[in-house]
Amino acid sequence: MSETQRRHSGEIRIRVALAVVRGDRILLLPHYDTDAGPVQWCIPGGMLGFGESLREAAEREFEEETGLRARAGELLDVSEVVLPDRPCHSITITFSGSVLDGEMRSEPDHVYGEKMPRWFDAHELRSLAYHPERTVEKALGLCLQVKG
Repeated sequence: MSETQRRHSGEIRIRVALAVVRGDRILLLPHYDTDAGPVQWCIPGGMLGFGESLREAAEREFEEETGLRARAGELLDVSEVVLPDRPCHSITITFSGSVLDGEMRSEPDHVYGEKMPRWFDAHELRSLAYHPERTVEKALGLCLQVKG
């Protein structure tokens, strides 16, 4: 075990997410006061529960956060964030998805306040912080690395 691993032997957080694209727009949620700035837009998702399948958890989290019921499709991407100074280590497994039904709303009584989902196209994303970047870009079939 390295010195870094010894100092930061916290848990590794496993998250699941569902990237839903309609036409040329992706559904994202605001996260507030992040390292990226006051607002960072993220693919809906959250913690994998013990005994849950990855797809079941992605569908559950998506519905909890958006009010929309969706079906998880193919594996889209796996991303990782390691911030040793916090310590934070998270792995996110993202599936493509499609909305089945429901009415869009923010997650009720969220500890960080209202987080109303919103649809974004590639043009709108160019001026925003979004996460995970590679996964959002894969979902949209774009390369948006240069923002302006």
